[in-house]
Amino acid sequence: MNTRLNLRQVLLSLCLCMAVAYAAAPSPAFALTVNEVAKDLACPCECPLILEDCNMTCGLEWKNEVGEMISKGMTKQQIMDYFIGKYGDDARITPTQRIQGKVYQYTRSFDTSDWVLLWAGLITWILLMFFGIYIGVKKLFFNKPAKE
Repeated sequence: MNTRLNLRQVLLSLCLCMAVAYAAAPSPAFALTVNEVAKDLACPCECPLILEDCNMTCGLEWKNEVGEMISKGMTKQQIMDYFIGKYGDDARITPTQRIQGKVYQYTRSFDTSDWVLLWAGLITWILLMFFGIYIGVKKLFFNKPAKE
């Protein structure tokens, strides 16, 4: 009975160790990708895009360089430090650049009619919101109840 209990404990311990080893083992799902690094770098081209979104020659060259560094085993911080050290703060993306890059990405193919529709829709929405709030406040606070 005692050996049977010990065997059971050994098997349970072995299964537990295997589960812990499996959970702790590095997985390819956690590997660093080029886009994870590129989303925090500014594009070296004239376009205001994030490096992740740029498909121009200079942006692709930087992405290839990032890929080579990842394959050498460098971390994201090491790669960022390399680019910032080599190219200065122009390589670092700021929140303003990130917003401008996304606006540029989505509106770069706009022609005149698209811009007119965008601004007309925005002005209409603002006016509807203003009059909705105005009428709601007027009815709520300034309506006098009828006296009988």
